[in-house]
Amino acid sequence: MTKSLSRSISFQDESDSRFPKARVLVIGGETSLASAFFESEASGGQQRIVLPRNVDLFDESGIFEAIRMRRPDFVVNCVVESGVDRAEFDPQECRLINHDLPVSLAIACREFDATLIQFSTDYIFDGQKDIAYFEDDAPNPLNLYGKTRLEAERYIESLLDRHIILRTSHLFAPAPNSFVANILDLARVESELSMIQDERGCPTSIFDIGRVVSAVIDQLHAGAGAYGTYHVGCQGDASWFELGECIIAQARQFEDLVVKEIIGISGKTIQGRALRPQRLVLSTRKLLLAFGVKPRSWRQELAETVERHYFREGVKHGSR
Repeated sequence: MTKSLSRSISFQDESDSRFPKARVLVIGGETSLASAFFESEASGGQQRIVLPRNVDLFDESGIFEAIRMRRPDFVVNCVVESGVDRAEFDPQECRLINHDLPVSLAIACREFDATLIQFSTDYIFDGQKDIAYFEDDAPNPLNLYGKTRLEAERYIESLLDRHIILRTSHLFAPAPNSFVANILDLARVESELSMIQDERGCPTSIFDIGRVVSAVIDQLHAGAGAYGTYHVGCQGDASWFELGECIIAQARQFEDLVVKEIIGISGKTIQGRALRPQRLVLSTRKLLLAFGVKPRSWRQELAETVERHYFREGVKHGSR
């Protein structure tokens, strides 16, 4: 199931200059997002390379030089600060990752004629809308995490015409310390779990994100000019409570768990937690119309993610 990150993704002869590959530089090659992108299938027209870890991501001149040397057609920034609460306690680091780095990349991409693919968040909205949010709806972030992402979006839009901003929501992955892994760790030792039930979003697999990024690069490299901001996510919305229930149900196919009951609570009752929107559903219609990328069911994607988690742990289906 898991493919090697060094796997050559190629259907074309690299020596054939009639079909030049898109040179794709990945920032943050050690992240889950980068791994998902490298596992995604491509048309064969992409040469994917990783920025070495010894490059200082917070040295603007170093970023500039790294992109000058490699001359990519696309830069995919997989480095994100995902800790919404942590951002409130360490605003400097949050700003460095979510704002300063994307701006530095945009400046370098403008200089060397590259397209920047930058991830953003649904948390730029306040969640007061009763129906799905569209890309041009007015933002109103409730926390520092959302504010820094929105500021980065605006700088990128002002600096660089050739950009793709992908707003994501409720990401899940099979990686260690992920939401899925943390729920399973608790379910093995606790008979009762508390899960937030009054915050809804569009659960999205990082592997679906990888699929979208790959498809977008293929089409832009082929001549599509659909640059701009897009919402990306799986089909349907859910609360953290519902996500937890699905994770536990899927996991019981692989192991016996201690947990007996999941209790729904309000996110507002958790002390020291950053303010979050209560309902954020993103419309992905623009992405579908521009690139033909159809959203997948979040339940199916979550089931596959749980299976991947156990696959990586060496546990086979039904082997409990």
